[in-house]
Amino acid sequence: MKPDKMVRKVGWRQLCIFVASIVLTADSTPNPATDTNVIAVLRRPPRVELRNVQAIKLQIQPPVSKDEKERILKLIRNLANIASPDFGLSPTMSGNAFAPVPTARQVGAMMLTDHQLSTSDDLVELVSLGPKALPFLLKALDDGTPTKLIIKHDQEYGGMWFANELGGNPGNEVEQKVLATVPRQEFGSPRDAISSYTLKIGDVCFVIVGQIVGRSYQAVRYQPTACIAINSPTHDAKLAGQVRAIWSSPEPAQHLLDSLLLDFASIGVFNGIGLDGWSVGSDLQIGAAMRLIYYFPRQTTNLIASRLRGLDVRKGDMAREVADGVRPNEFIKAVSWSKEPAIQAELHRICDVTTDPEILRFAGMAMAGPNANDFRKRLEETISDLPQVEPGPYGDGYNLLVSLGRQFGTEARPAFEHYLQNASTQRRHSMCKVLAEVRGDWSVDLLGPLLEDSRPADRWNYSVIPGQNEPRLPIRICDEAAETIAQNFPKLNFKMAGQHSDLDRQIQKMRDQITQHAY
Repeated sequence: MKPDKMVRKVGWRQLCIFVASIVLTADSTPNPATDTNVIAVLRRPPRVELRNVQAIKLQIQPPVSKDEKERILKLIRNLANIASPDFGLSPTMSGNAFAPVPTARQVGAMMLTDHQLSTSDDLVELVSLGPKALPFLLKALDDGTPTKLIIKHDQEYGGMWFANELGGNPGNEVEQKVLATVPRQEFGSPRDAISSYTLKIGDVCFVIVGQIVGRSYQAVRYQPTACIAINSPTHDAKLAGQVRAIWSSPEPAQHLLDSLLLDFASIGVFNGIGLDGWSVGSDLQIGAAMRLIYYFPRQTTNLIASRLRGLDVRKGDMAREVADGVRPNEFIKAVSWSKEPAIQAELHRICDVTTDPEILRFAGMAMAGPNANDFRKRLEETISDLPQVEPGPYGDGYNLLVSLGRQFGTEARPAFEHYLQNASTQRRHSMCKVLAEVRGDWSVDLLGPLLEDSRPADRWNYSVIPGQNEPRLPIRICDEAAETIAQNFPKLNFKMAGQHSDLDRQIQKMRDQITQHAY
């Protein structure tokens, strides 16, 4: 996902929370006492209620074999080869992932930059092994063997410090008791600031443990502005001790299952003002559902399918989410990769009945076989029903067309062409962005006619002189079309720089080449 799109996604959620706060307090007459009460409520730790906690007893698990043990220990040793940032290991962004499921990535705060993320195959395999690898990962938390990833902070402002940032389920009494033994510390004193830190194997194991158990354990985390938190169990023995105290067990699989079932039953308590605290319960459920169906499919498939069946999948607002106790779109996305028949049946049903474009996309992500044709038709119908003008280029039209193009290839072309018939400037702008992501081979045919459209592309603009913020000029539809075509056809050159007259000369040359089929 590109940085500008990640910002839009993260920013929208925060905006919703902010708007909810305004709406829910709009009838109150502002006064110091009321303001103080509101601030006090917002500062309270989030709370969850536990509803219908399932008790599932696993059969006695066979011990890890000698070959499995050697394989796991080798994978842990291989973590020393990590040289690139990743989720939980990045100085330019915060966020969470579940490595075996590529779509399970959630971005938090970040800088606008190329984060150069790369996920180690060894890390993916260790997360995939889950409860089998957990005891060995916990033992390796204080492994000080250096990796090849060096985190540096050389800016004049901001800073980098060691921290102790262990979060957990507010409804898990055992976990909370351990967390209370060491106060949470986001940053140390400025006098303790460091400028460089080499990640250790134990630090990466900390991140992997978090991915397995569904906790936001980030060894490296970016915090605006220009700050980096280092949570290192190799540096901080107390941090390593807490993690071990929470997750060590003679029955690691049962212990993990019990914790995930507790998370799955956690409903956020709405504080009457905003949904930020409520989101904790939603996030716990979503993370638990994904891991339950991954690690314990035989025992929990029916449980997850039942939860899917109870979701309100009509197009709605935050009131729908509070009533469901979870964000339905994110919950559906979290399990959409599963091939379990009961899960697939529920996803197919949701595709048939939902009126929410985002839920439709997520429910159909894994559709195959006869169900794939039904999903394609639903996508095409939903695209046809979209308004002629959406708020911007990255709206429902963009997302639905990208999904359609990725899953159905050439079969999607009629829908792409229909979307552009008598299209608004927003639709034309969206199509430029779509074809920059999927089906670039169609960009000459579909975007070629747009090279004559000199209308502004919404309120977007570009730097006339690359590398300088000013002066700036509006980006036109023809500029967007030319940029996408050039991206997909290297012989057709275009650079977004200079005055509009400079861009026009480039566009005219591109049109001549297209006419001569010189691409």
